[in-house]
Amino acid sequence: MALHLGLHWGMFLNLGKKALHIRQSSRAQAWALRGISAVIAVYGLIVFVQRNLLTYMLLQTEFVFLDFGEAIPLFYLDYLAMMVCFVLLSYWVTRLLTGRQVNRSREKNKKSMNGGLV
Repeated sequence: MALHLGLHWGMFLNLGKKALHIRQSSRAQAWALRGISAVIAVYGLIVFVQRNLLTYMLLQTEFVFLDFGEAIPLFYLDYLAMMVCFVLLSYWVTRLLTGRQVNRSREKNKKSMNGGLV
C-alpha cells in the first residue's frame, strides 16, 4: 500500500501546496523537509529490520509475533515510520526513472531538430 501511495505522492504534495497557498517554497524549506523526511524514513527502515518483517513478507515466517506489552502509540508510530520509508522509496525511484525518460525524449527531440547532430 505504501509503495502504491508513493507512486502518487507528487499529486499529494501538489494538493498540499494548493491547500496551504504555497506558490514557491524556498530552498531552505525544501531541504529541511527533505531532511526531516529522510530521518523518519531511516528510522522506519531500522524498525523494519528490527521487527524482522522481511521474513514475514517473503512468507518465511507464517505469523508475526507482536509484543503485547509495547505501548500502542509507539507501535503505531513505528509502523507509520515504516510506511513513510516505503512511500519515499517509491516516490524517489519513480521520480528518478521518469526523469531519465524525460531526458531521453529531450535528447531525441534535439537530434530530430538538429538533423541528428547534438
